[in-house]
Amino acid sequence: MQLRISETMKKLLYIYVGVFVVEAVIDQFFGGNIKGWLALIPLEVLSGKIWQVFTYGFLHADVMHLVLNMMVLVFVGSDIEAIWGRRKMLTYYFYCTTMAGLFYLVMQLLMNNPLYLGLPMVGASGGIYGLLLAYGILFPDREMLFMMFLPMKAKQFIWVIAGIEFLQTLYSGQGRLSAIAHLSGMGAGFLFMWLQAKGFQFKKQRSSSAKKRPASHLRLVKDESREDDDGRPPRTWH
Repeated sequence: MQLRISETMKKLLYIYVGVFVVEAVIDQFFGGNIKGWLALIPLEVLSGKIWQVFTYGFLHADVMHLVLNMMVLVFVGSDIEAIWGRRKMLTYYFYCTTMAGLFYLVMQLLMNNPLYLGLPMVGASGGIYGLLLAYGILFPDREMLFMMFLPMKAKQFIWVIAGIEFLQTLYSGQGRLSAIAHLSGMGAGFLFMWLQAKGFQFKKQRSSSAKKRPASHLRLVKDESREDDDGRPPRTWH
């Protein structure tokens, strides 16, 4: 991957690191409870804290969690932004993060396990996995490093990580819910890109059909502002 970081990704990086530092300092040294307000906790969402579905992605469990997510965000996100532009890239990213949180919440409520309903979920991984899916589709032949040392094409990379997350949903116990959130982020991203592609094709077909349409608006009108030598008004096409 090219080591190119856009200004948008730099700003997001500053925000994520800043939130992590503030949350760590306030919660650990001043007895605050930022995680209790911003992390996604199913029981808290049911009690009225709807915003947690949107804010949980700005928190991270530890330094390694933050570093890994930010590495993917700044490098993969920058290349996607170069193709899509800032607005579409940010819309896609936060849409994937939110949909991953919603799906996680629904699964928790369906399982209705009291041990897990009060546990907070944090991290931007739903959006990160959505970005990885988009990268594999937009740049299928780009080389990526799996586990930091095994090179493979991006289109192969996204299948490998999707397969790993799927296996975790089957055999990982409590971890299956986070894996489901990752997969739902990828699924939401695929749906987003599929709908965008359908809309683009529809507009393209309409544009093509408009070009093939005969020029039925041409009509014969009289220009009475001047006359021929024989006294009759000329006829012109407009």
